[in-house]
Amino acid sequence: ARTALSRPPMPSSQDTSAMLTVGVLTGVSYVSGIDYYRGINERAMKLLPKGSVMARNPPIVMVSLDCDEYVAYLTAKDDAGVKEYLFRGVQKLHAAGVDFLVIASNTAHICHELVSERLPTLPVLHIADCMAAAIRGKGRVGLLGTEPTMRDGSWLKSRLALHGIEVCCPGEEADRRRCYDIICQELSYDVFTEASRSFFVELVRRLHRVEGATAGVI
Repeated sequence: ARTALSRPPMPSSQDTSAMLTVGVLTGVSYVSGIDYYRGINERAMKLLPKGSVMARNPPIVMVSLDCDEYVAYLTAKDDAGVKEYLFRGVQKLHAAGVDFLVIASNTAHICHELVSERLPTLPVLHIADCMAAAIRGKGRVGLLGTEPTMRDGSWLKSRLALHGIEVCCPGEEADRRRCYDIICQELSYDVFTEASRSFFVELVRRLHRVEGATAGVI
């Protein structure tokens, strides 16, 4: 049986009948779901041979949650509550018959262990494994994200540790809070300002200078 540690097998570029159905859990926020939907389709269109009329698209099922309810659990530090809330979304994808799951958020991977326990036959393409494939060999990495992920983030940091990757985060609470505010009040609305970009860039530079980070994860 496939496990959550296994990357789902990809069909060859000539075998379009064997394409797997991707399940995407989004709404955490919707902006990341759009990025995933676009990215999966654009990548598949490059890998697959052209169809009879147009480029081919992979089968995708998406479940979008209420970001406000999700963040309310996070703000209350209710880990059990947020895991159950996310799992209800995963259940809908599983019931729809998806072949594997992707979760469109670093923080939302907090539910990964629960999903693996309750749905052991559903493979999960874990975001940390994808990060590791991109940053392997780059030493210590600096992580910027939501306040829960930087403060705790054990569901992400422990997974990266399996690949031999060490993680460091901003140490100042004020910096973590501003990151979280930018994510919740700007990025989650698809708003990207120069001031916020400069703030993130300076944090990454500081992690490089002070913590020895040689790569950054946002």
